[in-house]
Amino acid sequence: MKKTIFITGASGCVGHYVLDILLQRQDVELHLLLRDPARVQHPLADHPNVVVHRGNMDRIEDLAMVLAEMDYVLHIFTDWSDSDYAHLLNVTKTHAMFDMATKARRIVYFSTASILGPGNQPMWQAGEYGHGYIRSKYQGYQALKRSPIADKVVTVFPTLVFGGDAQHPYSHISSGLLPNQHFLKWLRFIYIDGAFHFLHARDIAQVTVHLLDAEIGEQRDFALGTEKYTAKRAIAILAKAFGYKQPFRLKINPRFVMHIAGIFGIKIGPWERYCIENPHFSYAVVEPKTFGLETSFPNLESVIADIQLRG
Repeated sequence: MKKTIFITGASGCVGHYVLDILLQRQDVELHLLLRDPARVQHPLADHPNVVVHRGNMDRIEDLAMVLAEMDYVLHIFTDWSDSDYAHLLNVTKTHAMFDMATKARRIVYFSTASILGPGNQPMWQAGEYGHGYIRSKYQGYQALKRSPIADKVVTVFPTLVFGGDAQHPYSHISSGLLPNQHFLKWLRFIYIDGAFHFLHARDIAQVTVHLLDAEIGEQRDFALGTEKYTAKRAIAILAKAFGYKQPFRLKINPRFVMHIAGIFGIKIGPWERYCIENPHFSYAVVEPKTFGLETSFPNLESVIADIQLRG
């Protein structure tokens, strides 16, 4: 008997890498919710274990009978808008879908590390100051903790996402790195006292598929990322990769950043101000090697080299 998996967001960057893995398996039947099947670069018609449901999250109730028969749900889709529509899709319709999956053994739900603070705990500032997307992710996660199905939902919190090539859509970061490399002419001389994590979409897909049916004990939340990188170290790696020397480096503080923004008329809202004043996005993270798998892109150098090769 094949395991049935309902997947949203399969046409996106991470979704394509997830399909790379699951389309090779013979023990699963994949049900894909797609607005436009043509955006999927895999030849889905060649895979008899794939069922395409053409539609969107705003009509998820139309698939109530399908969801009621699913063994697993993998919810990658998100609405990125700064509007009430983000709340509708990322909170209301998302939880409606979870409630419809009455037979599901596990639901893997994509949130974002942007809503997390110290100790991987959700920050109230994300719900108070965040744009529509950030605010809705905070509200969706908080609602989950009050939900009667919380024990079967595993939440993943991706950090910065790299990835993409001719067969996979590019993430926002990967698509912008090469066109904006010229900014290193100035950025190589400065740095802020900040830190971040990242993970390539291929590695996010590995962890995600593993979490569908892995034995994980009572843990239900996983921040996805490699080791922490300071902003200073990251700029040095980027400068070296693109051939820019760093004869000196000056540390700048948040007040200086906001002062420069004011000079150039750049509007800084409450969320941007909070992030500038609190630039250490540091979490307890997991990656493929955490679960005994091989991390495809273990460091920033490997990610940049891949982008340069495919760019």
